[in-house]
Amino acid sequence: MELLLNYGFAWIAMGLTLVLAIVYMTRKMIKTSDNKKLWIKINKGLRKYHKEIGVSLIGFGLIHGLSSSMSVFTLNMGTLAWIFSIVLGLNWLFRAPLSKSVQWMKIHRILTVGFVLVLMLHLNEVGGVQILSILSNSESAQTITTLEGLTSGEQLTYGTFTDGTYTGTATGYGSGLTVEIVLLDNTITSINIISHNEKNSQYYSKAFSNVPSSILNAQSLDVDTVSGATFSSVGIINAVNNALSKALIDGSLPSNLTLPTKRGH
Repeated sequence: MELLLNYGFAWIAMGLTLVLAIVYMTRKMIKTSDNKKLWIKINKGLRKYHKEIGVSLIGFGLIHGLSSSMSVFTLNMGTLAWIFSIVLGLNWLFRAPLSKSVQWMKIHRILTVGFVLVLMLHLNEVGGVQILSILSNSESAQTITTLEGLTSGEQLTYGTFTDGTYTGTATGYGSGLTVEIVLLDNTITSINIISHNEKNSQYYSKAFSNVPSSILNAQSLDVDTVSGATFSSVGIINAVNNALSKALIDGSLPSNLTLPTKRGH
């Protein structure tokens, strides 16, 4: 849910940005269109709530930043876009005193262009339009990753395990990273990541693609974490460890890995 809210607030902010941009577009249409009355009506309607929309944009941008994996209080394109929105608001708020020395509207338009450019760079930074994949992958009961037939002929060396299907849960970047494993003849034959609350697929997808296959090939939890996706990597390894503990007859499993102290991926 947290992940969906994060992307939800992001798209609300994008929608508000589009509405604000339409105000400028209608001004151009008034000058060039034959149906000036229509565009004047639309322009007046939007301008009536221009201040409220701008304040809402700053607010939703802040909420999105606070719930994002890239903190709004660090230097990134998302934070820069949010700062641009604040400066745009201040430019509009102090338009009267600014008009005495400079053309505030010209500054406003330059800031708007900068804001849109930075916003596009931010979209690229976080991996583009991901809402459809988020809706289909996050917090659902469906299998996120299924890896079978990748075992190397090795067997688990931690002890003796009961054949069957087991689930295990651990914390990665978010809580509730759940895997399902299948054990046969002391061998993990498949690992499914069935639910998670990780943030930003450009990071966690690296771990989802590599860590389960590494565990299957090595038949061991002693595998490398993925650079740039350490939290998710540790979460997967610990979740598999948790699942194995439910099938262990005799022997001992390694201790869970410790998550990094510095919050990040």
